[in-house]
Amino acid sequence: MTRSYPETSFYCDRLRSSRLCVVGEKGSRRASVPLRACAPAAFDHRLLARSRHKTGFGIASERNGFTLIELLVVIAIIALLLAILLPALGKVRKQARRVACSSQLRQQTLGMALYTENYEGKVMGVGGPGKAYWFHLIAPYLGDKQYEKDPQAAFEGTMQVIICPSVTERADGESLQRGTAIRSWAFWWGGVGDSYAEGSYTINSWLQPTGYYQAETSSPSYDNYYQNFADARPDVPLFGDGMWVDAWPRSEDPPPSNSFDGDNGSVASMHRFCIARHGRAINLSFVDLHIAVIKLEDLWAQYWHRGYEARFDVEVPD
Repeated sequence: MTRSYPETSFYCDRLRSSRLCVVGEKGSRRASVPLRACAPAAFDHRLLARSRHKTGFGIASERNGFTLIELLVVIAIIALLLAILLPALGKVRKQARRVACSSQLRQQTLGMALYTENYEGKVMGVGGPGKAYWFHLIAPYLGDKQYEKDPQAAFEGTMQVIICPSVTERADGESLQRGTAIRSWAFWWGGVGDSYAEGSYTINSWLQPTGYYQAETSSPSYDNYYQNFADARPDVPLFGDGMWVDAWPRSEDPPPSNSFDGDNGSVASMHRFCIARHGRAINLSFVDLHIAVIKLEDLWAQYWHRGYEARFDVEVPD
């Protein structure tokens, strides 16, 4: 039996979940009947539209965009993620450069080992004005025979390995320009070759017993030198990040006043290695061909020459 309701005093709520039509007088008890049993004229269509809006169902509740508050929340979340991720990405890039630097040092060390095999087990001497230096002489063993004649012409070639990836500034080409933690050095002494050489690594010159700075046999430092490459202990440093082409580190060397340019390396000492190229550390290669990351304070603990006495009490300023 179908119940009838006055058209003007009833309203209908459409419930999606139950598909029921809820009918009844305003302020009185309501009854639910199947939607299909509800006559089209049994409710006020204006009330139905209002009901849809209140309950969140129906076309009136649909939106096609975001509110300003929602957009601001999304932007804030993105900014927060960037603040978290960018420092981490920066650390990853620095670590990648340090690893690439290690690979380059290994190539140089292998090149030097090959050189010594062809020269009676000796490392080349310190060249001096108009003479080829270590980077000129190992170039053929790294696959670049033209480098010694014109280093700048071969700048993009194999000898890029003598410039650390963490070096972001190039030397301006002065004949003897020192480097820094982020700038390469420039070397052109006495016009050797047709252009100046660039690099960012330093050799431990206690492995270079001959040449321009050769010590007299009567000199107290003469016995510090290794006369042959094979005579050196496996843990003797060979190459490392530095701000000049060569250095003679001693345990009594004081630390530099800063670790950015090593006091410009004015003294051929530990200062030339003591630069903050990889954080507060540098890469060193050793005679036995291994590579290690060494903290600046620990440079004084390495075995640089014969009779070297390690120190562990050094503090290096920023």
